[in-house]
Amino acid sequence: MSPDNYTILIAKLDEFIRKFYRNRLMRGGIFFITLLTLFFLIVTLTEYFGRFETGVRAVIFYSFIALSGLILWRLILTPLFRLMKIGKVISHEEAASIIGRHFPEIGDKLLNTLQLKNLQDKGQAEYPAELIRASIDQKIEKLRPIPFNLAINIRQNLRYLRYALPPVVIVILILILSPRVITE
Repeated sequence: MSPDNYTILIAKLDEFIRKFYRNRLMRGGIFFITLLTLFFLIVTLTEYFGRFETGVRAVIFYSFIALSGLILWRLILTPLFRLMKIGKVISHEEAASIIGRHFPEIGDKLLNTLQLKNLQDKGQAEYPAELIRASIDQKIEKLRPIPFNLAINIRQNLRYLRYALPPVVIVILILILSPRVITE
């Protein structure tokens, strides 16, 4: 088995994992804007029409800050850290499973190739090392032309914009039509 084939396979899997987290980050950004704008609207309108006293306003304000921080952590920072390989990142085997579900022609071939390589590295294989190397090389050659990155379509995140637009439009309309609802 030439190390180049396996190295190329791992590089393609690593690129897929990076795209996986970029996709999660983009989707998280859209949801973050949506939820933050929606909560801002709720808090602002509740305060404007409720005219609460200082204690209630403080609870509402700090709840808004805490909820915003929690959403920021979950939807933006977690995928960002994983994109930078900080914390638990999906393994090559998990990535192979995702790719196998997307490309029916791959199925479990990619995962089996990784498992064979792990068995070979650990020396736990029942068959001669040359036979395993040849099998891994053959499988990698079949997988080489398949672009793993196509398993993730970042453009699909655009469909989530329909959730972000209504709250943002409402805030803009309020700012244009009656800015004192937000400023007071």
